[in-house]
Amino acid sequence: MSNSEHNGDDVLNITIVKYHSGLGQPGIMPPKLSSTVEITRPPTQSAKVVKTEYTDNKPSNSREGEMTDSTGLTTVLAMVDELKALPAKPTPGGPDVFGANTVVVVREGRKVVWGYNPGGGCNAAEDPSEFHASVTDDHRAKFIDIVNKIDSASNGVVA
Repeated sequence: MSNSEHNGDDVLNITIVKYHSGLGQPGIMPPKLSSTVEITRPPTQSAKVVKTEYTDNKPSNSREGEMTDSTGLTTVLAMVDELKALPAKPTPGGPDVFGANTVVVVREGRKVVWGYNPGGGCNAAEDPSEFHASVTDDHRAKFIDIVNKIDSASNGVVA
């Protein structure tokens, strides 16, 4: 779906959860949260951005702003289109095969249209699935680049 195609009736919601470490690693301790970014865009409107930083897995700083086409929304929508070309695994569990300590979920309305959600702690058992085998080094580099571009665009609008 291109930028121009996302003018339907559903709200677009992008969630990015970054961890310091521990995502996709088995053990009894949960991964350590670094930050979250929530981008919510009703059809044909600007997007609301909420970025929260964490200390000791507790929210320590939350900022919000509004994203328009001139402040990065076009870039974010293009990155969502690029995410959709990567292998997806929206259900939790398994190792962090992209190696970015990051969870990403994109929804249109209630429907998950793309997701990557490796486990942490007890949910991080090895995953022998086809998904694990299908992720290449190019996919890993692209995923990290997309996440960085979305994060950068959101940093530009939060107060």
